[in-house]
Amino acid sequence: MNLLPVQYVERSRNKARSGRVAIAIIITLCAVAAFATHSRLSMNSSVEDLVKTQARANNALEIEVDATSLERKKEKLESFVSRYKNEKTIFQMGDLVATITNMVPDSITLEEFSLDIVHSEFGDAISGRLSGFADSDERIARFVSALQTEEPFDAVSMDFSRSRNVREHRARGFRISFRIDLDKSWNVSRNVVAVGGEE
Repeated sequence: MNLLPVQYVERSRNKARSGRVAIAIIITLCAVAAFATHSRLSMNSSVEDLVKTQARANNALEIEVDATSLERKKEKLESFVSRYKNEKTIFQMGDLVATITNMVPDSITLEEFSLDIVHSEFGDAISGRLSGFADSDERIARFVSALQTEEPFDAVSMDFSRSRNVREHRARGFRISFRIDLDKSWNVSRNVVAVGGEE
């Protein structure tokens, strides 16, 4: 038998009910917070995995590009070797290069040296080009004159000579063209040749 007044009993029940609601809210908030934390950790992990996957994909793409580039270089090299083996006009290129190198005086610096085999109705020949710079047109003219009198150079000509700066010094840039007839017999010199009195 409860002798407490009704309002006290009702107040106690309300307090108990409010306490249960508060506990339920706290539990719910804790659960939401735990879920949010877990979701954030999962998202961070997923982002890290995505970044790692993208990095691996980029590396794989770079490797593929490098492999493709190497494959193209290999094909070009194989093509060059094949053309060289099938070329009928084989000669001692090293001797020719040595001849030109020995003829270049110390006062002239070569920047480009190219030799191309050309086929025409007049026969097979080598088309050559030399370019670089010297301290004067006189030095270049002597070099051209020396080429004109040396075997096996033919049709030696100065394409141009113009002023330029080389390491803050005035110089004369030039390009020289020449032709070598492959249908004629010729010898090359391996010894150092004096050009214009210079060695």
